[in-house]
Amino acid sequence: MISSLTHKPQYPHDGRVIILPGDPGFDFTLASPPPDWRKAAAKDPDGYAFVVEPGSGIVRVATADDLEDYLYGGEYDDRLDEIGECEEDW
Repeated sequence: MISSLTHKPQYPHDGRVIILPGDPGFDFTLASPPPDWRKAAAKDPDGYAFVVEPGSGIVRVATADDLEDYLYGGEYDDRLDEIGECEEDW
């Protein structure tokens, strides 16, 4: 599978509309920003960030307040545990 943003991944050719884990393009699609990210980002004049939800791996837009909750509310630590990283390694 090609994971570069300049190349489109191969999607299932069996007529399915949904991409499942293990399908070509699944990881690429999961790591892509949500389609409405610009609209969500424009809601906060303080800026925005992309965060990855622990458990699902889905990327979502976070406002400044959302980012603070993500970082200090435990979601960030949960995500680091999932990917085998810890803050002490930095």
